[in-house]
Amino acid sequence: MLQQVSLHRRTSLILAFLLLVHVGWIVWKSATNMPTIDFLTFWSVSHALSRRPIVNIYSPDSERDMASLAVTEARSPNASDLQRQATANVTQLYAGRIDATGTPFLYTAIGWLSSGNFGTDQKRFVFVCTLCLVLSMLVLKNVLRFSVVEIFLLIIFTATYYAPVLADMQVGNVNEIQLFAIAVFIFFTARAQPLLAGLTIGTATMLKPTPVMVLALSVIAGLADREYRQLLRMLAGCLIAAAASFLASAAYFRNPAIWLDFLQSLPKTLNGVSYSLQNGNFSLSALLFGATGGGSAVILLVLLVAFSWLLFTTRRGGAWQAPNMLPKEIDGPRRMHTAFAVGGGGCAIMLLSSPLVWPHYYLLLLPLSLYVMRPVFESKDASSLRGIGILSVAALVLPFVLFLMFSFLTELIVSNNARSICILFILATVSTLALASYRIWQQRRALIVSKSDPVGSA
Repeated sequence: MLQQVSLHRRTSLILAFLLLVHVGWIVWKSATNMPTIDFLTFWSVSHALSRRPIVNIYSPDSERDMASLAVTEARSPNASDLQRQATANVTQLYAGRIDATGTPFLYTAIGWLSSGNFGTDQKRFVFVCTLCLVLSMLVLKNVLRFSVVEIFLLIIFTATYYAPVLADMQVGNVNEIQLFAIAVFIFFTARAQPLLAGLTIGTATMLKPTPVMVLALSVIAGLADREYRQLLRMLAGCLIAAAASFLASAAYFRNPAIWLDFLQSLPKTLNGVSYSLQNGNFSLSALLFGATGGGSAVILLVLLVAFSWLLFTTRRGGAWQAPNMLPKEIDGPRRMHTAFAVGGGGCAIMLLSSPLVWPHYYLLLLPLSLYVMRPVFESKDASSLRGIGILSVAALVLPFVLFLMFSFLTELIVSNNARSICILFILATVSTLALASYRIWQQRRALIVSKSDPVGSA
């Protein structure tokens, strides 16, 4: 009997793997034939720097000069039709400019990996991004303990129907790389390796500052749980990563002041007037306050206060002042839930509070989406819901409905216009964050060792 079960599992695994390979090939062919305008922008900046010295890539004059060079390159007989199309799209979209909004470290990384040929470099970039997506899911599978078949099916669905992934592939942004960094950060945090967690999230933030809220929640969680030594190690990792990234980009640009130029360009990048909802800015502030993009600070403050309250009200009991006094069977699960509170919750708060959120940014909600699915895949959690009737069905189905709201389900619920899709994305994000927050609150409270409990009774 056991041999038959093992044989069936092996067959399911092989079939799921073959389907994954097939889907991977289809995704590869599709992604490498898209005019990835964001990647062209990254590549054009690095390519221009290899041709001529540029003092400040963020100035309007430099952006026009880089666009002129990109157009000249596209007119070359050696340029591919894809490069010509992408260049035409970028120069038309940004009124004859290369819109340099990335960090100096991002352009440094792209430059070091570039060969100088757009077609070759785009394929390399697509391969790295696709690999990061798959590895992210596998890392999260390890933390959440999904089966191999389950995670293969989730990867297949995500790569073919999950709108933020498709949008990221279409424009050629780095959110899949960011997702991998967030997943690795969650893994190291759950395994009590704060220095490696800090190195990971520090590097990701220097590449693109979207995970900065993860750092903020890490500090709040460390203070709430009185894990001061772990917090200092994590911050040390961040500082090491920041210093290394700064030195690498300063050497690449041969200009240490390039980071000051980047910081001065941020107000222009985050200006809601430049990127309204109709232009694809799916932020909550753009939806509520229009082109002014106001209210972001208020939204951020409310979410931070609410999440801080969640972490502090579920802090460890007074009898256990030091983390190493907790039993391992309690400390491990608690760290896992806290890791998703910090990593997944930080990304969700960023999505809801940032004045600029492109559709592909919602890819960073994926760790929290998988986290709320976890009870469904755990037999003990699922069985505890039996007998509740409608509530049981709702608890099982809701995480998947929220996940599907970023896929073809969008077309079934709302009309195909920017405002309707934005509302649906934000509703799914708010609901996922609320559901995850309740589970985090529930699990962290359940794993508190009270003063009256003996050490071995948990």
